[in-house]
Amino acid sequence: MDPKEFRKDLFTVPNVLTMTRIATAPAIGYFIVKGQVDWAAGLFTYSCLTDFVDGWIARRYNQKSVVGSIIDPLADKLLMTVCTVALSITHQMPALVATAVIGRDVMLSLMAFYYRYKSLSPPKSLSKFLDIQGNPTITVLPNTLGKVNTALQMFYIAGLVLQPVLQPYYDMSTGMDIFGVVVFCTTIASGCSYVFGKHAFRYVK
Repeated sequence: MDPKEFRKDLFTVPNVLTMTRIATAPAIGYFIVKGQVDWAAGLFTYSCLTDFVDGWIARRYNQKSVVGSIIDPLADKLLMTVCTVALSITHQMPALVATAVIGRDVMLSLMAFYYRYKSLSPPKSLSKFLDIQGNPTITVLPNTLGKVNTALQMFYIAGLVLQPVLQPYYDMSTGMDIFGVVVFCTTIASGCSYVFGKHAFRYVK
C-alpha cells in the first residue's frame, strides 16, 4: 500500500477513536488496582461509548478500513484482558474465573498459531509464518456459544468495574457472584467447543 494511502486509511475518525480506547485501557487497569473507582468507571464508560460511536461513524460515513478491522477487535480484547487482570488483583473477580477467561484466549491463540504453522509448505520458516499475504492464514470461526460467552464476559466485566460506584445505591454482590459462575461455566464450555469442534478454524487467503 502507498504510504499516503496507508496514512489516509489509518487516520480516519473511527480509527483515532479506537486508538484512544487502546491508550485508555492500561489507565483503566491502573485505576482499578489503585482503587480509584470513579476514574476507572468513567474511562471504562468512555471506552464503551466510543466503541459504539466509531462503528457507527465507520458505517454511516463509509470510513471502514483494513486498519480498523484489525485494531477495533484488538482494542476490545485489550480492554477485557487488562480489566480481567486488574479485577483479579483486587479480588473483585475470582481468580478461577479470571484464569478461565484469559486461559481460553491464550488457548485459541496458540491453536491458531499451530494451525498456521501446520499450513506452511516446506521448508517452514519464520519469514513464511509472518508472510500473511503470501501464505494462507487462520481465522477463528465464532460459534453461537462463543458469541454468547463473549457477550457475557463483557457484561460481567462492566458490572464489576461499575459495581463500586453503584453499590451505595444498589447491592449487586449476590447478582455478580451468580453472574461469575455463569461466565465461568460458559467460558469452559466455549473453550471445549473450539478444541473439539470440527469447524472452529478456517484457512483464509
